[in-house]
Amino acid sequence: MEFLKNIASPQSSDHIQLLHYLLVLVLFLFIPFIGTVFSGTALSLYFKRLGKRKNDDRYSKLSRYIIEVVTVNKSVGIILGIVPLLTATLIFAQLFQSVENAGLEYLGYSLLLVVLSLILIYSYRYSLSFNLIINSFPKDSSQDAEVKREMLQLSKGSKKLSDYAGIYGFIILFLSLWLFTVGISASMFLNHWTPGNLIPTLFKSLVIIRFIFLIVLSFGICGGAVLFKYYYLDNGKNGDEEYSFFVKSKLLRITFTTTLLLPILFFVHLIIVPGTSLSGSVFTYVIIGLFLLFLAYHFLYMIFARFSSKYTALLFFSLLFMILTVIISDEFVISNTSKVQSAILSDSYNKMIMKLKGEGGPEVLSGEEIYKVRCGSCHRFDTKLVGPPHNEVVPKYFGKEDQLIAFIKNPVKVNPNYPPMPNPGLKPNEIKAVADYLLKKVKENIEK
Repeated sequence: MEFLKNIASPQSSDHIQLLHYLLVLVLFLFIPFIGTVFSGTALSLYFKRLGKRKNDDRYSKLSRYIIEVVTVNKSVGIILGIVPLLTATLIFAQLFQSVENAGLEYLGYSLLLVVLSLILIYSYRYSLSFNLIINSFPKDSSQDAEVKREMLQLSKGSKKLSDYAGIYGFIILFLSLWLFTVGISASMFLNHWTPGNLIPTLFKSLVIIRFIFLIVLSFGICGGAVLFKYYYLDNGKNGDEEYSFFVKSKLLRITFTTTLLLPILFFVHLIIVPGTSLSGSVFTYVIIGLFLLFLAYHFLYMIFARFSSKYTALLFFSLLFMILTVIISDEFVISNTSKVQSAILSDSYNKMIMKLKGEGGPEVLSGEEIYKVRCGSCHRFDTKLVGPPHNEVVPKYFGKEDQLIAFIKNPVKVNPNYPPMPNPGLKPNEIKAVADYLLKKVKENIEK
């Protein structure tokens, strides 16, 4: 996916901030939709199989209804499934064009698989509708034998297509969401991410944790969406109380079971984020998300104890906005991680604009500026933080600037009392600027 970086261009600081806002928007369109399609397809296939095994038409009816709700129509699949992921991939190409391990290739492969999986899942959805139409034809003895035979063949072919398209679509979408998780994780943990082969990368612990979080969120929002559509928008469908109770019992169980896992996953999701990428804003949105989750628990109880269609709407929107808080908190992590890349892109943009205007170039990004956005979260000159005080360790590099540059370029663990320093991912001229600043500043501190 190197061509994505080739078409990207430097951006001003204002444009970079706008890209972050746009990223929140497109992920808020993509994640709830693709999550409901994924979990809705799984539930539809599961209930369809149960309907055959138990010879109970209620399961088959619910299977068809779920897949119709989550897929909406083909246009929505393109607008909420394909376009947002394509846009997000292009945004990441812009934001991380100066680094090598932002996971763009995984987002690109995820996009291709999403397109293929949606084609299969929509085929599954429409084949179920076709089967329903065929089965609704009268089967009286006056029908022509040839017509009967053709209808039977059509029905068998459609059922076969339904089974294969649904299963393969689900499997491909599962792989697509896994690759999507890898791509997002590589951007969130940019300074702690080691590129590797596909299989080891897929099974990184942080990828597995975030993928499980995404799957559980998907089933929760899917259950809320189907309850909201059936009871609030469709007003209980046909007024069949027995079937209505059947739908409520199945979907409440799924929604409640999956959302029970979310507080634990919220906590685990938070502790895997490096301390250098955390901020007050990240914690704020996590707390808001937990509050919305507990509201969802309240609405689930109210649906179970005192059923009213309005609670299904409140449940759905509380889960939907909880997902938004997760996306925003992740976006703050990405923003905190990419500060130095953003500063570099903004500086490149200024140089490009000044060159186009025929004017002298702007001031080069100083070592102090790079240090503040990249190193200042872990280091202080006179006090111990994540790393040792610079005033204690930098003097050994006086007159040995090349050794300091080499260490910043490829850090190694030196002092067992401190964690290893992550690779800052700086360019050679940026590393030299930081090294010059450190040596100069420490000399000034010693001479005071």
